[in-house]
Amino acid sequence: MKTGLMAGLSGKIAILTVAVVLSACSFIQKNNFTIAGEITDQGQECVTFRADDGTLYALANKATKFRPGDKVRVTGHEALMTTCTEASTLIVDKIVLLVPAK
Repeated sequence: MKTGLMAGLSGKIAILTVAVVLSACSFIQKNNFTIAGEITDQGQECVTFRADDGTLYALANKATKFRPGDKVRVTGHEALMTTCTEASTLIVDKIVLLVPAK
């Protein structure tokens, strides 16, 4: 009986450890940056954004009200894990419309 109890406790400790490590990684690697560019129609799962330097990003949140052709400025950081498969994903902290699509 003790063996089963210890195995269950060990599993819970392992899950908690993984959660703490992932949280620490997010905190440590959160390097915010601001870039300008244009919302594109290249995304299927997430809104996509082409930065002025040509880099394509998927925007994980806060971008659903924008449409292809909108010029925006995005402040955020790269996601460590995401469901967006189109491109490198940004977690958006702030997004500002600069020029609406025509």
